[in-house]
Amino acid sequence: MKHSCRVATQRTMKNPPLEKGGWGDFQVKQLLFFIGCVVLVASLMALPAFAAVKIGIIDIQKVLREAKTARSVQDAFLKDVNAKKAAVAEGQKKISQMDNELKSAGKKLSAAERKEKNEKLAKEIKEFKRQGSDFDEELKKKNVEMARRLIGEIRDVAKTLANDENYTVILEKGAAAVVAADDAADVTDKIIGLYDARNK
Repeated sequence: MKHSCRVATQRTMKNPPLEKGGWGDFQVKQLLFFIGCVVLVASLMALPAFAAVKIGIIDIQKVLREAKTARSVQDAFLKDVNAKKAAVAEGQKKISQMDNELKSAGKKLSAAERKEKNEKLAKEIKEFKRQGSDFDEELKKKNVEMARRLIGEIRDVAKTLANDENYTVILEKGAAAVVAADDAADVTDKIIGLYDARNK
């Protein structure tokens, strides 16, 4: 009786149950992964020969440079930038004049007058710095919004082209996934034409 119990114990130790998280469970997962890979390869091999892949390449930077619609949006942004720069230059000019007046007055000013002018100059400088910081934040925000808008519109045009001309995928030139491509796959000029035609 004791002998049979010992044999049963030895068999159990040699063939441990497939406990969750144990070595047996790991082997099962490996087997399932292998089966999954075989099924995937078999599925790909079963695709019909006529299921051709049509790939297009788009140079978004070229679209931003050459599309009239994109240039119009960017020109409006640059006009805003130049207006902000002019306002900053005017504020800087005012501060410079106030500083020169204070220096040229020299000892002609009383202590009270000098204090008053110094306070006005300090206040003007503080306002100038605040205004400059506000301008920077505003322009950064507008630049991000402009970029999102243009890229979104260009991608919409690309989707339309893909649907109309049965492209499987249209990739962006310069993206990490695109190492080299035939010039015949470039659809940038088509995108520019469609983009400008859409916004006439």
